[in-house]
Amino acid sequence: MALSHAILLVLVWRKYGRLLVTSLLVGLAPAVAFAIADEIQTSRWQATLISVVASKLSFHVEAGPSSAIHFPAAGPYDERLGYGRLGDFVERLEPEGYAITAQARMSPWLLALTDRGLFAPYREKSQSGLELRGCRGEPLFAARFPERAYERFDSVPRVLVDAVLFIEDHGLLETRSPTRNPAVEWDRFAGAVADQALHLFDGGHPTPGASTLATQIEKYRHSREGRTESASEKLRQMTSASLRAYLDGEDTRSRRQQIVLDYINTVPLAAQVGFGEVNGLGDGLWAWYGRDISEINTLLANVREAAPRPDARLQAEGVAFKQALSLMIAERRPSFYLPGSESNLGDLTNSYLRLMADAGIIPATLRDAALGARLKLLARSPQQPAPSFVDRKVASALRGRLSNLLDVPRSYDLNRLDLVAGTTVDGDAQRAATRFLRGMGSPAAAKAAGLYGFHLLDSGDDPRKLMLSFTLFERGAHANLLRVQTDNFDQPFDINEGARLDLGSTAKLRTLITYLELVSALHERWGALSARQLAAIGVDKRDAIGRWALEYLRQTRDKSLTRMLDAAMLRTYSASPYEVFYTGGGLHRFENFEPEDNDRVLTVREGFKRSVNLVFVRLMRDVVSHVIAQMPDANAWPLERRAAASRQGLLSRFADREGRQYIARFYRKYQGVAPPQAEEARAQGKRASAAVRHPLEIWLIGFLRQHPGATLAEAIAASSTERQNAYVWLFASRNKIAQDERIRNQLELEAFVEIQRSWRKLGYPFDSLTPSYATALGSSGDRPAALAELMGIIANRGMRMPVVRIESLAFARNTPYETRLDHQPVDADRVLPAEVTEVVRKSLLDVVNGGTAVRLRNALARTDGSAVEVGGKTGTGDHRFEVHGRGGQVLSSRVVSRSATFVFVIGERYFGTMMVYVPESDAAKYKFTSALPVQLLKTMLPTVVPRLERSACAINDSAGG
Repeated sequence: MALSHAILLVLVWRKYGRLLVTSLLVGLAPAVAFAIADEIQTSRWQATLISVVASKLSFHVEAGPSSAIHFPAAGPYDERLGYGRLGDFVERLEPEGYAITAQARMSPWLLALTDRGLFAPYREKSQSGLELRGCRGEPLFAARFPERAYERFDSVPRVLVDAVLFIEDHGLLETRSPTRNPAVEWDRFAGAVADQALHLFDGGHPTPGASTLATQIEKYRHSREGRTESASEKLRQMTSASLRAYLDGEDTRSRRQQIVLDYINTVPLAAQVGFGEVNGLGDGLWAWYGRDISEINTLLANVREAAPRPDARLQAEGVAFKQALSLMIAERRPSFYLPGSESNLGDLTNSYLRLMADAGIIPATLRDAALGARLKLLARSPQQPAPSFVDRKVASALRGRLSNLLDVPRSYDLNRLDLVAGTTVDGDAQRAATRFLRGMGSPAAAKAAGLYGFHLLDSGDDPRKLMLSFTLFERGAHANLLRVQTDNFDQPFDINEGARLDLGSTAKLRTLITYLELVSALHERWGALSARQLAAIGVDKRDAIGRWALEYLRQTRDKSLTRMLDAAMLRTYSASPYEVFYTGGGLHRFENFEPEDNDRVLTVREGFKRSVNLVFVRLMRDVVSHVIAQMPDANAWPLERRAAASRQGLLSRFADREGRQYIARFYRKYQGVAPPQAEEARAQGKRASAAVRHPLEIWLIGFLRQHPGATLAEAIAASSTERQNAYVWLFASRNKIAQDERIRNQLELEAFVEIQRSWRKLGYPFDSLTPSYATALGSSGDRPAALAELMGIIANRGMRMPVVRIESLAFARNTPYETRLDHQPVDADRVLPAEVTEVVRKSLLDVVNGGTAVRLRNALARTDGSAVEVGGKTGTGDHRFEVHGRGGQVLSSRVVSRSATFVFVIGERYFGTMMVYVPESDAAKYKFTSALPVQLLKTMLPTVVPRLERSACAINDSAGG
């Protein structure tokens, strides 16, 4: 601050110092006095000097990070638009793969002044907000705050301009002095200084401010909390406003008009329920009176004319003007006047109406009409029609991603950032896909799309109940690029990424990949061994995969991985549904979708192509057995040969796990229950069952009596010894059968932990799997977005590339803080051998060429007429809550939801998911299968894909092909 004033004083002295001294010496004091008076009226000297300084306060943008930039402190404006957090944003974005590619460079003068506390003088934005743009620069989403604002000074009704000037800054727009400094009004400033001096002697003497509109804007934009806390802060505001006033040169007339416009558009008013922060007259009229600014403009356009008008018109003009005037007055104490003090605000507004009429600012007819109007503030802002969630679904997903990247949790705050985000979404294809899915709610459109028929919709099915979801990615050179993400669900929920869904047989794809990974690992271990070395290897009889691999390598001459994987796809399994499987802690039976498969023995390849359940249940059993055989203590399956210490370790882990489950169950039962009531509840349960209660229940009641506020985590931590003691009976050698059952359960559980790690590496979205062979059929759940990522790994030959949705981030454009970051190419991770993905891709093509998705064959053609290869995997999720008997039979069943999914690859570039979902309330009414999303995709592709091909997106990561 001191430096800025010193600079001005030095410049003044250099130019005029000698003249002043000489004048005084020769007795020209009257001339000097005249010059000072002239300066007060015209700001002629200031204009010359300050405009010279202002001309040096510049910035420009260059490539790469800037070493000449200073981000502002936390003023309300800088905080709201994100300028004050730009340093933090950059730090958060860099680990996510973003780098600064361009940034502003402040001039040395601007940097010096801001380093010493001045607010950076530049042409500030009165309206800003988050923008999302598609891959060709097309708009996807735009937020503007304030929402309602005047674009030009000439568009503001003159009576409103005059009202602002009358209340705040009388002579701001006078034209006699083109060089006038709008930041200082000397008579008010002198009066304020005098009042401050008198206040020192008389504490009751009022100390009104001397703020001009220019300094008020500096205050509520840049001073901490929008307040003037000290005399030095007032000087900071005045100096900054003065420099800003002369950015365009010595003539400030146009700048003074801009000050009035900025004030009207951005003056802070009290926050309103249902609206939030209110800034500017336009938003204030809407939030507090429910009035649209265009209506107000029409009414007030000609109120100063003397032409007669109907009483109704005059009355409407009076109401409109009084409402607008009241908000201008309320700015001085908005939190007092606006939340419900209509009488106080009305009285004060009436007094101003009389003063303005006396001063000739408004005609008497307008005064009288306004005096007769009664102010009525709204309790909450009017409800505006909410835009369709369907139309903004991709924008919501992208904003969610931005929220995580920037650590800005509230959409309210995110939308107010001065940020333009360039995305990978193809806006044209996005709109086309959205229109298509929304259109399928019409029975006529659904029939025209071929959605009724065998395995599709039945004749009486209502397509409006179907939730349809579509996601499409394009394979880039360094990333997978989201092109389309949409659904027809008019709610915030995103079924692509927002839930754990039963997606049925799509889990066979994950199971198949796991199986081939195991074969690949065995090839890596044994593939280079000699026949003698292979003959010396022993494999447990229950490890069918290991035994097959060893036998294959002993006999084959071509030991390449590709040949071994092809051979593994030709291993055969029975499709018989008549076997009872012990898995997941009980006996279970499984069925095939097509009864004709029941008596078949099929290869893995054919089982995948036809999506035969029992083939994959048995394949998963072999996978589990092989994983168990590879566990560190080896010889895991032959329970009779396991060492005592190994058996004890497994039993101890079982006791710990099951004990935790019991503790959690009992904790939920007794949480918040007073100790006597807990004892009574236990006693009632004891009498009802005529049986001994679980010892952990008794322990937990005592623990909660001693620690009534204990959390579940604390209860589990305190019960480690008790959990083991509760299973002392199990450790006795006479209970070998019970031990073997529990060891088998524990081994299966630990195998599924290992399988989950393998799935997680490939993008599986959850931290656990259901420890059951039914996981191969979808019982562990999945997400369409995660399956799309898996298809990306296959399309990229085993490389897991980042999914990019936000390509670029341009903060604070056309300001001294402008910062652009772009997503940088990163090295992809190899998560699967390329040979595995080639075999899987062939199997996906089989599904379309002759399997469960055959209706998609030849659905898409190139411009030369040749067919584009399409592959994928179908899955039908009939999610039920079932109760099973001791023999595995179903005792009861309730439909929870129904889903049908198709994950696909298209040619060399595109992959994604199509999904149909019906929640519990309607699920039981529908019998469709995965044929439905296949038919949807078949109908949609000719509409969407050509739009993607029509003109390349402006992304430097295209893979071509």
